[in-house]
Amino acid sequence: MLLDLTINRHTVKAFIKKYIAKKLHQRSTWIALIVIGVLVKLTLFPVKTGDYVCFLEPWLNFIKSHGYASALKFGFYDYAPSYIYILVIIAKLGLNPLFSVKIVSIIFEYLAAFFIGKILVQRYKNPLYIWISLAVIPILPSILLNSGYLSQCDSIYSAFVIISLYYALKEKQLLSIVFFGIAFAFKMQAVTLLPFYFVMMLRGNIRWYCFLLVPMIFILSILPTWLYGRSFSDLLSVYMAQTNRYPFLTMNFPNFYIWISDVYYSSVKLAGILLTILVTLVTGILLRRDKYKFSFEIWIRFAFLSAIVIPFLLPGMHERYMYLGDIIGVLYFMVVRKNIHLPMGILLVSFYSYIRCSRFNDILPMWPAFIIYLLVILLAITDFVTYLNKESNDAIGQE
Repeated sequence: MLLDLTINRHTVKAFIKKYIAKKLHQRSTWIALIVIGVLVKLTLFPVKTGDYVCFLEPWLNFIKSHGYASALKFGFYDYAPSYIYILVIIAKLGLNPLFSVKIVSIIFEYLAAFFIGKILVQRYKNPLYIWISLAVIPILPSILLNSGYLSQCDSIYSAFVIISLYYALKEKQLLSIVFFGIAFAFKMQAVTLLPFYFVMMLRGNIRWYCFLLVPMIFILSILPTWLYGRSFSDLLSVYMAQTNRYPFLTMNFPNFYIWISDVYYSSVKLAGILLTILVTLVTGILLRRDKYKFSFEIWIRFAFLSAIVIPFLLPGMHERYMYLGDIIGVLYFMVVRKNIHLPMGILLVSFYSYIRCSRFNDILPMWPAFIIYLLVILLAITDFVTYLNKESNDAIGQE
C-alpha cells in the first residue's frame, strides 16, 4: 500500500512537471501573463506620488502656461531637455497628464523587454523568448513601481541602452553607439554600462571614433532648447547641475557610501568618481589581453557585472539607479541558465531601496541591503572570472 502511494505521488509530480513544462513552451501562456501585467499597471494609473506632484505636474503646468515649446527657454526643470520634449507633447495633446506620463514610460518598458527578447533570440533562435521577456520584465517589482507607481522615466534611457546592447552583440558598431548616445541624451545613468563599452572598444569590437557620436547626439538633443533661447552653457552643464542638486552621497541606495557622512560630500564625491574611472581603466587594460576569449555568454556576464558594479562605486545614486541591473539580470539568468540567486539578489536590493524611499525610511536600515548587494557583486565577479578563464583555456586547447 505504501509503495502504491509512493508510486502515485511520483506519478502526480511527474505529470505536474510535464504539464508546467508544456505550458511554459506555449506562447498563449506568456500572452496571458502579459495581459495580467498590463491590467496590474492599469490599477496603478490613478496613483499620484511625490515625484509627480512635486516635479512632473508643476513642469507640465509651467509648459502650458508659457506657450508649450516656448517654455523650453526657461530653466524650470533639472532633467535633460530630451525628456522635456516629451512633456511638451503631452501638455500640447491635452490628455490626462498623469496617465500620459505613465503610458510613455510603460511603452519604453515593453520596448526594453522586446529587445531583451531579441538578444535571447539571437542566442537561442526561438522567438518564444520575446514573449517571455515581454511577460516577465515589465512586472519585476522595481520596473512596475518605477513607471506605473512613481511616474518615473528610467525606462526610456534603459530601453535605448538595451537596444544599443543588442546591436553591440550583433557587431553593428555605429547603430550600437547611436542608441547609446540617445540613451545618454535622456539620462546620465546610461554610463552604468560604460565599462562594457570600454572593453568592447579596447578589444576592437567597437572602433574608438564611433564614440564621438555620443557627444554629437547630446548636442543635437539640446539644440531645439537652445534655439528657443536657453543658454548653451547651461544646457551643456545640465548633468553637472543635476549631480549638484542633492548634496548626498547616497539617496536610499545601499552602496558603500552609506558608511560615510554627507559632511564630506564634496571630497568623497570627487574621490568616488575618480575611483570609478580607475576601476574602469584597470578592468579594460586587464581584459584587453589576447589570452582572454569573449563569447556571447561572457559579454552578457560582463554587461550584468558592469550594470551592478558602477552604481556601487559612484556617489549620488538614488533608489532607482539599479534599473538597468534589474533588467540585465533577467537577461543574465536566461542566458547563463544558473546562478538565479545573483539577479534575485539584485532585485531584492532594488526593491528594498524602493520600499525604503517611503514612510519606512526611518525604520528600515540600509546595512542588510548593502550586505546582499556586496555579496552579489563578489559572487558575480567570481562567476565572471571563472567562466572567462574556462572559456579562454578551452579556446587555447582547441588551437
